[in-house]
Amino acid sequence: MTTYAYTLNALDPGSDLPITVLNNTEAESLDLDDCAINAMTDLRKVKAITVNSDHSIEFALELMKCSGVRLLVVVDRNNRLLGLVTARDIVGEKPMSIIARERIKHEEILVGQVMTPRSELRPFIFNDIEHASVRRVIMALREAGHQHTIVVEPREGDSGYFVRGIFSITQIGRQLGMEISTDGHVQSFAEFEQLIAEDVSTVSQYQSLTS
Repeated sequence: MTTYAYTLNALDPGSDLPITVLNNTEAESLDLDDCAINAMTDLRKVKAITVNSDHSIEFALELMKCSGVRLLVVVDRNNRLLGLVTARDIVGEKPMSIIARERIKHEEILVGQVMTPRSELRPFIFNDIEHASVRRVIMALREAGHQHTIVVEPREGDSGYFVRGIFSITQIGRQLGMEISTDGHVQSFAEFEQLIAEDVSTVSQYQSLTS
């Protein structure tokens, strides 16, 4: 058994010693051909904010505001993944459609009624993400028509998986130096397509100059 006998000394901060607080919300900048893992929110490092499917969407929205996030992982009482819910799901058209169709009040709408269920998420495998580029993630999300998805990793000892990370188109755009609109899928991906086209054009011009 290891015994820790190192003397612990406290620092006297004084009034003139500069001490700053790390800002963990600043994500590193990216290029399209960087490893995709650099664009993933790693849930080994950042705690996932979860909500149950039978909570109201008003509760979920308040939780987002308090936590400073725009996405919650939806779980059941045994902490098993059920889906994802975003701020856009809550403040967009989905609740209005439910109110009109089911004749219920806004405060009666549950997270499970507006979330994207796990069956529609098309998660990535963590091992693949370690060998993929940011560009490939963007293209895969575009093909799926999603602005968010999860990354799963096999659990040791059984055939199951656990949620290792989350990809967000808005976050990727921010790391690429772009402000991506979340008003609609088409507009969001159109901005990425322009960036990718410009990047391909630059590479082609460079190759022609060096050939």
